[in-house]
Amino acid sequence: MSAEHKNSPSIGRVTACFGRRGQLETASGEPLAYLTASRRHKPVCGDRVRFELRGDDSPALLNDVLPRDSELARAGANWRTEVIAANFSLLAVVVATEPLPDYELADRLICAAARAGAEALLVWNKIDLGRKLPARLREYERAGFEVLPASALAGSGMRHLARRLKEHVTVFAGQSGSGKSTLVNHLLRRKVAAAGHLSAGAKQGRHTTASAAMHTLPNGARVMDLPGVRSLMPVLDSHADILAGYPEFSPYAAECRFANCRHRNEPDCMVRAAVEAEKIPAGRYAGYLALLREFERKPSLA
Repeated sequence: MSAEHKNSPSIGRVTACFGRRGQLETASGEPLAYLTASRRHKPVCGDRVRFELRGDDSPALLNDVLPRDSELARAGANWRTEVIAANFSLLAVVVATEPLPDYELADRLICAAARAGAEALLVWNKIDLGRKLPARLREYERAGFEVLPASALAGSGMRHLARRLKEHVTVFAGQSGSGKSTLVNHLLRRKVAAAGHLSAGAKQGRHTTASAAMHTLPNGARVMDLPGVRSLMPVLDSHADILAGYPEFSPYAAECRFANCRHRNEPDCMVRAAVEAEKIPAGRYAGYLALLREFERKPSLA
């Protein structure tokens, strides 16, 4: 334990957390176990925190969570917000041949990235099982999102992925079984995250990552591997937050008759006209409507 940290407040970054306990990394890269000083502190992976060491071998005392640059949050029971990652600049949405892609989840994550002010990247994983890019993913490319094919098992696309992550703090998110942990292990060149498998019957992924964890790649990039989720409801506060995940709507939305048009049944909706003219992909528009219907159940969006 470095003497420079003793008896003085220091700044660190949370790399794993389990309730009031977890692990942080000091400014010099030293890993330390911590315990929160109060139950009111709710650190998440990626948080910058203020901590101090105690005189014995007890865990460092986490005294404060510093303001966040970005958050990834989901809505739990009764629409309560649960932040699950912080201070990231890139969200990598992992989809794969198996299990079948959940595009509604992908749309939610893209909206969450836009709300956080982060970039979104779609990783088409497990191309060793089938290299053809699905038509729906081509729609994301048309919308301006980067889709990066990869296979950790075959090594395909991994150098490109590592270069793309450089200079970023990246959150890997997606369905259980989509191969997030396998990608992270390959990028790290060692096994640190549990890699799961698909259940034989339903081809559904089993949860293998118990909580978010941050790792540093050989090129200095930082990555966070989130637990696999089949449903992640990002917290959105307005219709504008949803639209932020659909940048291809923007030039047409500016021409709608009503400034508050939701692009559904309103007259003279230029977004809907663009869909009918095949200028906006029908799949993307259907995804938008699905999100809109779901989020309108939240009082603040009604």
